[in-house]
Amino acid sequence: MSIYIAFLRGINVGGKNKIEMARLKKCFESLGYENVSTYINSGNVLFQTKESDGKKLVTEIEKAIEKKLNWRLRWCCGKEKT
Repeated sequence: MSIYIAFLRGINVGGKNKIEMARLKKCFESLGYENVSTYINSGNVLFQTKESDGKKLVTEIEKAIEKKLNWRLRWCCGKEKT
């Protein structure tokens, strides 16, 4: 299982784009990702999944956040090198 970090850009900056980290965590968990955790109120999310296709992850996460949190995002995702 791979470890990923999603760096969600523009969340909770200057009082704009407020998203509660608990809701963000639940959004990632709803996708079946494991060991989901967020870092402070930054929008950075650490998670594990068996999925290895980065493009699929990006699409899946974008759709879930847009649908569940009503927010269109800009972000990048990095995979831990093993």
